[in-house]
Amino acid sequence: MDKLKEIKDRFAEGEIKQQHLETMIFNEVYDSDASRLQDACHDAARIRCSVAEESTGVSLDLIKNSRLDNSGLSEGHLLTGIEMKVGAALIPMGLAGPVKISGEYAKGEYYLPLATNEAALVAGVQRGVKAINMSGGIRTQVTFDGMSRAPLLEAPDIDAAKKFCIRVQEDRDLIQELNKEIKDPFVRLEYIEPYQLGTKVFLRMVCKTGDAMGMNGVTKASADIARRILKDLEGWKLITISSNLCTDKKASHINILQGRGKSVHAEVFVPEEVLQKVFKKGVTSRSVERVVFHKCYLGSTLSGTISGFNVNAANALAAFFAATGQDMAHVVSSSAAFVQADAVEGGLHFMVSMPSLEIATIGGGTNFGTAREALKLLGCGEIGTSPDDNENVKRLAEICCTAVAALDLNTACAQAAGYEMADSHVALARGEK
Repeated sequence: MDKLKEIKDRFAEGEIKQQHLETMIFNEVYDSDASRLQDACHDAARIRCSVAEESTGVSLDLIKNSRLDNSGLSEGHLLTGIEMKVGAALIPMGLAGPVKISGEYAKGEYYLPLATNEAALVAGVQRGVKAINMSGGIRTQVTFDGMSRAPLLEAPDIDAAKKFCIRVQEDRDLIQELNKEIKDPFVRLEYIEPYQLGTKVFLRMVCKTGDAMGMNGVTKASADIARRILKDLEGWKLITISSNLCTDKKASHINILQGRGKSVHAEVFVPEEVLQKVFKKGVTSRSVERVVFHKCYLGSTLSGTISGFNVNAANALAAFFAATGQDMAHVVSSSAAFVQADAVEGGLHFMVSMPSLEIATIGGGTNFGTAREALKLLGCGEIGTSPDDNENVKRLAEICCTAVAALDLNTACAQAAGYEMADSHVALARGEK
């Protein structure tokens, strides 16, 4: 189109700002026709990519010709999904399973979608699934459900700080009063944990957020609550709306102790004969127990690990997150998993606990594309109607924990078999013997 070429030339000359490109194409090329919104956003991405190609001399054909429709309209405003979009990144996806789960919310057999570039990962999960299925399946449960944000306020003196912290803990009407400030029907303040450092007061606010991971909703709620609190506190002021005591997207032990997102547990009893049939010679409940203790606890302690003692939980977690459209930055905090492997009479009692699994079935990348299909495959594609109506996301959390447990079980057993982990990675990734 001539109009598109004109817009591209003006964009290349800097006459059109990055944040205005989609809106300009939508209005001037497609006459604000809502049915052509995705086309307008795709055109904008191609223009950006073409300008980058021309300025660098590098071909970006795969990126430019990819298409991922994640834009929408809200009250007449165009939402582009991400800023300055040029296309999409493609990651290979595999399906492990189906795996038998007997959970509080996940009940039945489920495929495990895993998006990764790492050879041996999907095969490793699959072998863990085989052992789980031959053992009768895995049991799962959710013990905590809440998303936190922690504004930091400053009191005029330490006495005022202490007085308010006591009020937060003892005033039973305060939470109900502050909930009136929250406009989002899917966010409800449950409680506040106050922490005082001199005149500084950290307020770790914990909310129910339905099927959403809830970070944006809780941030907005915390801001509205902080404004309400400061109206009645003379001489107080806001330092930051997020004080890192939440704790978001960082390794933090408070998330392990208090929970964040979902706290999920999984256990499976693997009989001795299953270990012998599924894994390499020499793998026994006792040898796996020794590997897990010495690797996950002795080695991790010596290295200074502070949040999660596991074999390689982040591996399966990142692949599951990528496949289901999760916020990938939450891998750092969600992968704080604790593995237990106890040699008991007749076999191995294998357990995985994930105290801070930050996951969602609605919002962000879960809303569209391949991620939406993956969530439907898992039976997690519906949307709840209230903060408490969130069985979809709890089901997803139990399935995710199962994927982590399957890979950690497999990798622990591979390491209990001596050099097998190294040999299998070389064979699957490089084709070498």
